[in-house]
Amino acid sequence: MTQARDFDHAHGVIDSADGTPIAWSRLGSGPDLVMVHCVGVSRETTPQPTLVDALATHFTVWSYDRRGKGESGNAQSYDVQREVEDLTAIIGLASGPAAVYGFSSGATLALIAAEAGAPIERLTLLEPPLYDEPDPDHEFRAEGERRLAAGNDELHRWFQTDVVGVPEDILADMLPAPEAVLKDAPSLLHELTFLPGTPATRFASVSQPTLLIASDATVPEMHVWARELEATLPHAQRAVLPGEWHGVDDATLAESIRAFVIDDTVGAAPSR
Repeated sequence: MTQARDFDHAHGVIDSADGTPIAWSRLGSGPDLVMVHCVGVSRETTPQPTLVDALATHFTVWSYDRRGKGESGNAQSYDVQREVEDLTAIIGLASGPAAVYGFSSGATLALIAAEAGAPIERLTLLEPPLYDEPDPDHEFRAEGERRLAAGNDELHRWFQTDVVGVPEDILADMLPAPEAVLKDAPSLLHELTFLPGTPATRFASVSQPTLLIASDATVPEMHVWARELEATLPHAQRAVLPGEWHGVDDATLAESIRAFVIDDTVGAAPSR
């Protein structure tokens, strides 16, 4: 697909290696940065809806709907390698190897893509979850399929409470899931497939410079996983930023990513 680099904003669809259409948007100018969204959301429903604007002051930001979400297509069966191919296709729209920003399970997916050889120049990862235990019999996914049989809303509720572990006080303040989120709920099964068997040691071959970001107000497990990845990846740095549960505000996060990708510095509060 021909790229129109002289425009500040563009959008389109590109076919992944298996023919699945992947919808994308581009905003801003500067070094290329691809965003990999978290579980079950699209460009429209992401919990970081304005981060792309903050990043676009420094980068050419590529954002896309992962397969099974938003305006992208899906395949009859799921294999995480197809998501690696999707990300590789988006990077192929850029001028060369791109930096990648991933949030939550999107950050874990970015690690899997880097491990698989995707042309990623640098990784900036906000709180990637790691699940040490493999699931060879796919029992984790099977439970998700049972919940889905009871309805998209049942799968979504169970995923938030039992898988993500959203604290009760946070859950109480959350609005009911909008229809656009519930429509994409079946894609939660993707994470239930690729997250098991992702200990930090799996990613020892990921040699790209990597910034591991965590909020100072997040759950302790996120800091444990970040420290494990920092100890395992050969070129990883860890930064703890002021934030909230599983989140950092746009300006702070964008500045940290800018400093790491463009200035080659951590540009954030020191890790601890």
